[in-house]
Parts: sequence; C-alpha cells; structure tokens
Amino acid sequence: MRILDAHVHLGEDCVFDEVQTEQEIIDTFNEYGVYGGIIQPFIPRMYIKDTMAIHDRIAAMTRAYPNRFFGMMSMNPHFYREDYEKEAKRCIKELGFVGIKLTPIAHAAHPSNKDSIMVFEVARELGVPVMVHTGAGVPFADPMQIAKPIEAFPDVKVVLAHGGGANMITSAIYLALRYDNVYLEPSWVSVMNLEGMYKQVGASKIMFSSDMLANLPVELQKYNLVFKNEADREQVFYKTVTEVFSLKLA
Repeated sequence: MRILDAHVHLGEDCVFDEVQTEQEIIDTFNEYGVYGGIIQPFIPRMYIKDTMAIHDRIAAMTRAYPNRFFGMMSMNPHFYREDYEKEAKRCIKELGFVGIKLTPIAHAAHPSNKDSIMVFEVARELGVPVMVHTGAGVPFADPMQIAKPIEAFPDVKVVLAHGGGANMITSAIYLALRYDNVYLEPSWVSVMNLEGMYKQVGASKIMFSSDMLANLPVELQKYNLVFKNEADREQVFYKTVTEVFSLKLA
C-alpha cells in the first residue's frame, strides 16, 4: 500500500528557524516506507526573489521525482495582489503545483481578511485547493475563523492543517461535518483525538501527513493504531490526498 504525506516542508524557515533538505526528505521517506507527498515551503523571507527561489527548488524536486513528489505554493498574502497572482499562476500553470498554503500564524494574516480572501479567489481561478494552518497561533489559526471563506467559496476545497490542533479539534470536526469542501489533515493531534475525528467524519475526509520529518514515525504509528480497516487505511494513507489534490501517481 502506498503512503503519501500531504504536508512536508522544504527549505529554511525564517519564523521558526527550522530547516529540512531534499536529501533528508528522501532518506526519511525511504526509511519509513513513505512513497511520496506534497512539498511546500518553509516560511522564506518576505521578498519576491526568496519566495520564487523556494518554489523553484520545490519544482526541481518534483521534476527529479515525477509522480512521487508534488509542489504546493506558499506565499504571504500581504504581497501586492498582482505579485501574488503572478507567482500563483507561475506555480500552478508552469511548475505544476497542486495547491496553495495559507499560514495565518506566520503570514500574520487573519484567514477572513481581504488579503486572505484573495488567496481563495486565486485558488478558485486556478482550480486548486487551499491548505490552511490551524491550531497554534490563536486567534488567527482558530478553525472557526476560516468559516467565512469556506462558505463563500464552496467550489474551493479547503484542508485544515493539523485539524485544529490539540485545543480546537472540535471546531475543525464541526467544519468538516458541515461543509462538503472541508478536509482534515491531523498532524500532531493525539491518538485519542485522531480516533474521535475518524469516528465522526470518516476516512474520506482525513489525509495522512507529518509536517516535520521528526514527526513522521509518530504519525505512522498513530494511524496504524487507529485505522484497522484495510479500506479506510488505504483511504487515509493515499486516496484522500490523491482525490483532493487531483494527484497523478505513477
């Protein structure tokens, strides 16, 4: 059975001082039997050239491993709209990226303000999902703060990264139950919370992810403990993310 990681970071993060390299991703995935996944930037410095550079780096990795790794754009929505739109179109149409990431805690962007709404407008135009960081970084990262764009853009699939985190998982579950276009990526939540999420929303709305490579073996063990049914294991380990992001696997 293939395992796809829906949330993997590459590069150097100027907010949280984290670093992950291409070789570290490859080596860790090979060690734990993960086939591939969606690669997104760590938070670069807020310059166009830095943003484009990490997107180019991700694109190079996806070209080196076609149909195994896929790119996700991440760009601060407070850039001028014309710059954001231009880079988004480059990433999706030219580099073949499959989604857009919004990180309220690091982008200093409330997910319902006008700049963040622009992210959803661009995603709808380009036909790709939006992944939004939730959990750490209240109030901006409170899942309920995303209700406005979720409802305003029913044709845009929205993935709640970290599933609301430890303290707001009930809000994330509520949104996934209420809206057809909402999916949960529950990295870092407890085994108990993952099990509760599974019972309430079902496997078709949950996708496996690690966020950080050090967390990968922990997430694998959590999923192995919670998902016993083989069909549901296949769903959460690779089918949900494949369906949501329209991935073309080899």
